[in-house]
Amino acid sequence: MLWLFPEPQTQNPAAVCYNAAMRRAFLLIGCLALSLLAMASPSRAETVYLKSGSKLTGKIVEQNDDAIKLEVAVEGGGSAVITIKRARIDRIEEADSFDERLAAAQRRLDANFFDDAERGFRELVREDSRHARARMGLARALYGNKKLTEALRILDHYMVLKPTGRDPQLLLLAAEYRMYNGDWREARDFAREAAALEPLNTELRDQSAALVKRIERFRDGTEAAEKKAAEQRAELEKRASERAQFDRTTGSNYDACEAAAELSTWMRQGDSSLVSAIKITLTASDKAESYFARGGNAEEYRKAVEMVTAVVIVNESSWLRVFDHVKQQHIYGFYYQLKQRYPKTTPVVTFVKRDADERGRTKQTDLARGSWDGKRGRLVVDSWTPANPDRARQSGLKNGKR
Repeated sequence: MLWLFPEPQTQNPAAVCYNAAMRRAFLLIGCLALSLLAMASPSRAETVYLKSGSKLTGKIVEQNDDAIKLEVAVEGGGSAVITIKRARIDRIEEADSFDERLAAAQRRLDANFFDDAERGFRELVREDSRHARARMGLARALYGNKKLTEALRILDHYMVLKPTGRDPQLLLLAAEYRMYNGDWREARDFAREAAALEPLNTELRDQSAALVKRIERFRDGTEAAEKKAAEQRAELEKRASERAQFDRTTGSNYDACEAAAELSTWMRQGDSSLVSAIKITLTASDKAESYFARGGNAEEYRKAVEMVTAVVIVNESSWLRVFDHVKQQHIYGFYYQLKQRYPKTTPVVTFVKRDADERGRTKQTDLARGSWDGKRGRLVVDSWTPANPDRARQSGLKNGKR
């Protein structure tokens, strides 16, 4: 067995002095190694949570009963020591490692929590201003918060701090954001510089080439036009899907159902018990109907409608109690609202009642109708129920009162 500090085997004074000197040398070297190891091992930081809601991460270098001194990283490099009164401190916790906080900030960014991600990445950039992933994360969070100019500034600061040995993915991101800002030449330069950093990296070279092409297409408006066309196609598909689903008992198509719903709401504002159902039937050319069903513009379709019929199902007893002039107001209201919606038409509005006959089948009886008389140039109202004039109103009209 090899002994580190062998016992002296002789009583020779010179040998004894030699072995004692060796022991002291070995002890000195061991203490020095332990000191270096302690200096090399990274100390874990603390997070100081303030009562105001903010927090600071750093290393406590001095503390007493009244305050602490916290060494914090400064954006751009270096550190600063700040004094914090204990009265302002809510609690102090051992901070997560840099990589753990980086992963947490990235998760918040992926979930589109841009404010939280921005705070997390900004703290990391203050600790290590040359860390490419932290810089990229902060830039993406800023861009998500509609702060493109500040995102560019964060990336540009990295270029100043690292004139060489730059991260190629950060350069590609800088190129993309320069493209959004309209800086076409700088965007191309950054994309090409990224590829030049690793000339043997095929994937990186392809990314750079694709981005350069995209920059050219973005500059001449091709990408914007394609994006707009894609959005329009998606909107058409969405509208077509919606219009395929409609209640055929209230309208002949989706727009007719919408018209019926609006008229029903209007009627209920005046008399909630009179109308039980409304059905609108529209007639247009096959081309117009097909255009609308595929998701075409609703206003253009309404201009192409050639005929409108509205059947308003009412409670007969309620209808008979309504004064004649109010019945006319209802018919006029239906007619002119439909006329405004479908300007090419002369709508026909019919108020009806529905009953079941002795066989249980539905029987429909017309009560009143409003239609346009082309010869007389006015809306004519026909009624097939007993008259119900408002005597007091008629008397007032005869006396010149309104």
